[in-house]
Amino acid sequence: MKLPEDSFDAPVIFSLGRWLCRVVLEDFFDLRIFGEENIPSTGPCLIVANHCSFLDPPLLAAGTGRCIYSFARKTLFKSGPWGWIFRRFLTVPVDLDGGSDFAAVKTVLRLLKNDQAVILFPEGTRSPDGKLLPPKRGAGMLAAMTQVPVVPAYIAGTFAAWGKNGGMPCWFSPVRVTYGKVLFPKDYCNSQNPERHLHIANFFMECIASLA
Repeated sequence: MKLPEDSFDAPVIFSLGRWLCRVVLEDFFDLRIFGEENIPSTGPCLIVANHCSFLDPPLLAAGTGRCIYSFARKTLFKSGPWGWIFRRFLTVPVDLDGGSDFAAVKTVLRLLKNDQAVILFPEGTRSPDGKLLPPKRGAGMLAAMTQVPVVPAYIAGTFAAWGKNGGMPCWFSPVRVTYGKVLFPKDYCNSQNPERHLHIANFFMECIASLA
């Protein structure tokens, strides 16, 4: 799979887009960010967060000082210029309709091997009511496979601002993101339970919930 980083202009466009997203989110959604210092400035890491809205990926990116990768349904890349835009904003297409997307897993592994930061939503989809959902095992599996630092993040307000069942965004509805302390492999990968991937994913969700 061709990655956004394969486009020479992607990091520059992403940096400009991140700045613009932060300005827009601060002006129109009263964005406040806490715990930015917890995000490693270099090296591979996963950022795991709850998911309620299309606003969540740009909000998380706006709160970092580095390039950060996220995922979007691959059908979105087929609509006119959106594929070009998504790729320059370091968004990787993923098949959310066909079960396990092994290409997406390989992409995450490649990105982390190249010392990149990647956003994962353990719930696997946007919450229909703004409440935390039980996680899928995917985030736990990737963390166990890669043994990289993991930063939990709690996003508040994006469901009210532009939830899954909403129409137009609710402008000036406040949104917040809080980044927690870094989790290292010794913190999350100390179980030999046969269901350890799900156990790790549940632990991530507990850490996310504790930031609320």
